[in-house]
Amino acid sequence: MERLGQLRLGLALGGVLLVSAAYAADTSAFRASVGYDYTTGKYGGTQTIDETYVPFTAAYEMNDVELRVTVPYASVSGPATIIDGTTGEFAPGPGGTRSGLGDVVMGLSLYDLLRSSDAGFQLDAGAKVKFGTADESKGLGTGETDYSLQMNGLQEFGPAALFATAGYIWRGSPTGLHLRSVAFGSIGGDVRVADAARAGVTYGYRPAAISGFPAVQEASMFLAFAPTGGLTLRPYVSVGFSDSSPSWGAGVSLGWKLRVHEGEER
Repeated sequence: MERLGQLRLGLALGGVLLVSAAYAADTSAFRASVGYDYTTGKYGGTQTIDETYVPFTAAYEMNDVELRVTVPYASVSGPATIIDGTTGEFAPGPGGTRSGLGDVVMGLSLYDLLRSSDAGFQLDAGAKVKFGTADESKGLGTGETDYSLQMNGLQEFGPAALFATAGYIWRGSPTGLHLRSVAFGSIGGDVRVADAARAGVTYGYRPAAISGFPAVQEASMFLAFAPTGGLTLRPYVSVGFSDSSPSWGAGVSLGWKLRVHEGEER
């Protein structure tokens, strides 16, 4: 009941922010997306752990602010509890195959905190709250609420770009399991390969949530397509480099964006 109350309060506050910002927005747009992510690995053990994560996201962007809510379906097979469905990190948990509602996530992004069109530089900020809505008895989540903040930088070089993220996550304290709050970061780059397509690579590093485990290290390769009509398509493949990371993963996301008020293009 306490977790449900936190979720309702978060959604209510988000709704207030959304409505008030929409009235003041010069440029606004709705965005929706659905993804499919699959990861697998033994994580230093003898049994394989498979996770399927299917997030449904709805967002509203007004000027340089975006508010979004993600409601995921999660499935895990193997002796594990999902710590974070978006990253494929696990703690010991029940065996077998379990599935159901994952942890609902609310996010806020602030774009163009610093921006130079001449230099091709952009700095953004973001915050997320992961509500403990998943059933911890099934190992679909920890049952706790986590919070994170991050900064995102982008530097363009003609058709190519470099980008980096740095942030910190504050984790809850589930019964019988001590999870660490840690800093995290990633770096990557992409290049335009066609008028509506970019190809890129990313590398991410994050200390493990459980003390004594190796850091999570993972690289991915992706394609990003943006055909006409506000559609986006982003397939990817990934590989892990430690016993806290999936051996490999693959997925795809499909998005759609509808502009409501037109202003200066960002």
